[in-house]
Amino acid sequence: MDFERTLDDIVETLFNAKTYGKKCALLIGTGCSAQAGIPTAEKFVDIIQRDRPRDFARAPKKSYSSCMGQLAPGERRDLIANFTDETKINWAHIIMAQLMKVGFVDRILTTNFDPLLIKACAMLNEFPAVYDLTASTNFRPSYIPEKSVFYLHGQRTGFELINTAEEFVEHSKRIQPVIQDTARGRVWIVVGYSGKNDPVFDIFANFPRFDYKLYWVGYRDNPPEKHINEQLLQEGKHAYYVRGYDADSFFVNLAKKLGCFPPDFLKKPFSFLKGLFDNLAPCECLNGADDIGIEDTVRKIERAIENFEN
Repeated sequence: MDFERTLDDIVETLFNAKTYGKKCALLIGTGCSAQAGIPTAEKFVDIIQRDRPRDFARAPKKSYSSCMGQLAPGERRDLIANFTDETKINWAHIIMAQLMKVGFVDRILTTNFDPLLIKACAMLNEFPAVYDLTASTNFRPSYIPEKSVFYLHGQRTGFELINTAEEFVEHSKRIQPVIQDTARGRVWIVVGYSGKNDPVFDIFANFPRFDYKLYWVGYRDNPPEKHINEQLLQEGKHAYYVRGYDADSFFVNLAKKLGCFPPDFLKKPFSFLKGLFDNLAPCECLNGADDIGIEDTVRKIERAIENFEN
């Protein structure tokens, strides 16, 4: 069977899902942050080989988890922080936030540690619930609000980051119920995730089928790797492979075809700015003539809306 699909197939699936009150869940990996300057798992291995050759030589396998296992927890944290703390937000994350804002996506699961997705949501005045699964021992689906982000392996600023094979084995017990619950009534789109460095892929591979389809977006024109072919792209699973994009170009083109591009901060920047002021509660102590002039600023923004947007 042909298990390849196109961006137009995803667009059709998302429109139909929305018609029937269904949502989409995203699973994202390091490929979504690479264009912001954060190394992929494979690049981290190269960095360890370059900067810590003795640790690299001791690693039994030259994989991400094995090489990270040779570093002490503080060393791993510093290595990751060196690349995540000063990055700019790339367009993949902005469009993820936009898809959540307009109602196509309601859950995002990330294997990354960086804060780019949360920064992008805040940039769009969108504030989903954020869960760090390394800090939570209880998963209660009924408590989860409509929009949510799950850090599957921890956050850069969290108390624990999951990196080694031993940590992954133990931590998979926390991840599995989140993925299983997310799969109910949702389309899956996987972007920037290789499935080679953690147990998340094994959980997906064990699904007998995806009731609302799964689209695995590969990197540019690369064919699906062996583990994806053998364990996901199988008859009856309703899992499909999409090629031809990197993370930024995929999400931007998807948003264009869904009719939600550009975001309001570009399309109607003054209306967007006024929306930020609308979030402020009134304060009588700021109404004096010598104060910061919030009301006057809002009137200027309203004139700009009339003159430049309307």
